[in-house]
Amino acid sequence: MQHKYFAASNSAQGFKNYYPEVFARADHLYIIKGGPGTGKSSFMKKYARQAEADGLVCEYYYCSSDPSSLDGVLIHGKERIIGFLDGTAPHVSEPRFPGAREEIVNLGELWNTELLVKQKNEIIALSERKSAEYRSAYTFLRSVGNLRAVSDGLLEEVLDRAKLRSAVARLIKDLPSGKMSYIPSVLDSVSMSGRIRLDTFAKNAKKLYVVSDFYGVGQIFLTALFEALKECEIFARVSFDPVCSDRVDGIFLEKDRVAFVTERNSFVEGDEDGLRDVEIIQINSKRFVDVEGLRDIRSELRYTARLAQSSLDGALHSLSKAKIYHFLLEDIYGKTMDWKRFGEIDIKM
Repeated sequence: MQHKYFAASNSAQGFKNYYPEVFARADHLYIIKGGPGTGKSSFMKKYARQAEADGLVCEYYYCSSDPSSLDGVLIHGKERIIGFLDGTAPHVSEPRFPGAREEIVNLGELWNTELLVKQKNEIIALSERKSAEYRSAYTFLRSVGNLRAVSDGLLEEVLDRAKLRSAVARLIKDLPSGKMSYIPSVLDSVSMSGRIRLDTFAKNAKKLYVVSDFYGVGQIFLTALFEALKECEIFARVSFDPVCSDRVDGIFLEKDRVAFVTERNSFVEGDEDGLRDVEIIQINSKRFVDVEGLRDIRSELRYTARLAQSSLDGALHSLSKAKIYHFLLEDIYGKTMDWKRFGEIDIKM
């Protein structure tokens, strides 16, 4: 199975951080410190490649703002789980049990401080511009969250909760009762490179339930399924909506390799080769809506959806501008690094 996820998101509430929950599983954790462009992602990729060459399983957690970059890796060894985590803002991590469980890898020891001091004013100016664009993006994302709340209020008038609960009950009727354990494993990101979606659940599944996301009803269904699964003795990976983190947009029951995803996270269409051995079951979320009552609010739902999409586009535009300043900062820091010494760093896992 492939393991590619996000463990954070740019949301309506600001930066949503799941890293503490995800990396609590590490028996030993290397927290990597350093500025932009100092090789934190490359450092993690190096050890992940070594581990995979040795036949070990690696979980990759990509940066929700820059999906081309890694923010963390969990390596499942024969006796323990080793973690590598970018410990810098916005997901700052510090050792709780220094040496015993966590160690700091300080890549800042490899940069030329004198050169950075000479470019201090430029670094400050670029950092402030980047921060301003993020503030703008979060303002737009708050608007998206508010508009989705409006849409939810409208849907509540026509949603058949009894029918929805009945459908959920049928799906989980054979699962043992108990207590669910789960790991946040986000599939979707509002990033500096646009909207990025991962198909990890779909690619790992033997049975794939694809839920149409009719005006957000698909997420309402999956959120209800998640709440019901909490009463079952089962382990799952759960993907939360990047903007509205109280909504679920994907569930993967890892032991049985059964996945539930919204239509937009399925990657079924045009990917028949990747999913040709997967049993695909469609769930039409429109069936949980009173079609007659829907006629009275359809125009309002459409208008709200257009406004929400416009606000999301505004957030993505601001993040695309932040990307410019981010890569300029990476270029400055990267040129001050001693890459020869970087290549000589050796950690014994």
